[in-house]
Amino acid sequence: MATFFTDVLNYRPYNGTEAHNVTRPYYTCSINCVETPGNIEWRYAAWLDKYKQVIFGQCHVNGQLRSLATVIDIVAHEFFHGLNYQVVDFQYYGESGALDESYADIFGILVANFQNNDIGTWNWEIGSGFGSNDRAVRNLSDPGSYGQPEHMRDYRLVTDDHGGVHTNSGIHNIAAYNLLTSQDSQGNYLFDAMSGAMLFYKALYDLSEQSGFTDSRRAIEQAAKTLFRRDYAQPETLQAILQAIATAFDNVGIGDNIGIFE
Repeated sequence: MATFFTDVLNYRPYNGTEAHNVTRPYYTCSINCVETPGNIEWRYAAWLDKYKQVIFGQCHVNGQLRSLATVIDIVAHEFFHGLNYQVVDFQYYGESGALDESYADIFGILVANFQNNDIGTWNWEIGSGFGSNDRAVRNLSDPGSYGQPEHMRDYRLVTDDHGGVHTNSGIHNIAAYNLLTSQDSQGNYLFDAMSGAMLFYKALYDLSEQSGFTDSRRAIEQAAKTLFRRDYAQPETLQAILQAIATAFDNVGIGDNIGIFE
């Protein structure tokens, strides 16, 4: 993960000294996967802000005890909570907390599929085999099948799970999926793994603690204008990307009144 942060994203975290940046992030994780007489499960993985540490539990998959640290998308998800904390420090409740979860999911998928530039063949599941009935925990391409809403009209105002952060994240997830799989008029994907990663990573820097889904849409639009206006000679490419962003978010009810060229 440290290599992905530095070599792909060029992320250099502030270390609190006059040097400002460290050459490579330092991360700590604790992995709990031990055989005991009762084969005890602890079915969680989590980023701990206070300790700047990730912890991974274990559970039974197809009758065998497996550590959550063996699944790259889960590992990336948790470490990106750490990056989210250092870059944005989302308030972990309600819509801003759901946005934190969604960005962690998005980067979990990007890391897991990064070596495959054919987005049409990507696996969009988080934690395949680690969910109930040996299913995935979530699926960005089909949140509804995993009990998550897919449109703002179905946003759930609840008090448990920090205001539904793991539930309502599905709305932003399906928007991200639809965006990353957008195609141009010739049927070519607008994004590959690198451009998708850079788009969402750059957007993070325009978000703040209480940002919501609409703020994310605006940040992604601005990131696209910066990245693709600079990197592409054809103005129609940028226009196609901005239209794809508008369509992806409009279709899930996020910021319906935002113009793509505002």
